[in-house]
Amino acid sequence: MAPRQVAIFGCPRSGTSWLGQLFNASEAVAYRYQPLFSYEFKDWFGRHGVSDASLAAFGEALLAAQSDFVLQDLRPPKRGRPSHLVWKEVRYHDLMPALAALPGLQQLIYIHRPAVDVLNSWYQAPKEFRAGQDIHAEYLDAPSKNTDPCEYNGFNRWKASLALALQVQAAHPDKLCFVAYDRLRAEPEAQLGALFKRVGLTMTEQVQRFIAASTSRHDTDAYSVFRSHETEITLPADIVRHLRDDASGRDLAEQALQRSL
Repeated sequence: MAPRQVAIFGCPRSGTSWLGQLFNASEAVAYRYQPLFSYEFKDWFGRHGVSDASLAAFGEALLAAQSDFVLQDLRPPKRGRPSHLVWKEVRYHDLMPALAALPGLQQLIYIHRPAVDVLNSWYQAPKEFRAGQDIHAEYLDAPSKNTDPCEYNGFNRWKASLALALQVQAAHPDKLCFVAYDRLRAEPEAQLGALFKRVGLTMTEQVQRFIAASTSRHDTDAYSVFRSHETEITLPADIVRHLRDDASGRDLAEQALQRSL
């Protein structure tokens, strides 16, 4: 039987990589990293349409993926054919409504994080926010980063993505599950346990070991999933005030928190 597919979506710097690797720690999971941004699977649903048939073919192709980009480095030992195929994206959020409507997708997980923390993480990542750029010119719409409609960088795209996810969850309450990054950080075993139960996975010793490792070791690499503590806020104070005071942003964040695990 084909593995059950679980898709993780979220804005860049929202914790999608860590959540994906938490799933990857399970012996029953085959995990794939941003396949729609890879050469192997670029524009898969644009070329094949969004249907259960194309999703099933996508799943089989993902299981046979070869590129290091899609497979990534953290691949714990697996046994036999996986029961679940988990893949994550920080782009192509416009696909969420159509994917959530497909019976072949077991679960769509949307992880969200406060806008201040998302933009602060982006601001501190050298490969994401390049030296010499002006954060005041970038933080709203990220014109230097959002060179394609599929990109979701900057405060306005953060709001657009969260609003879309809320619409999808309202239309498919059993299909889209919200996860709050802050809650996952505070209670990783409880939050991941609830997610695993929702999709039919079991918490194992291997998963618990990875939770312990990823929350007790701190790497300075901006792309590392090993974070024992959060970094300080270095965004300019006026930007922080705007992000926290923006009424529409606060409303979206509160709605997402209310609907989260």
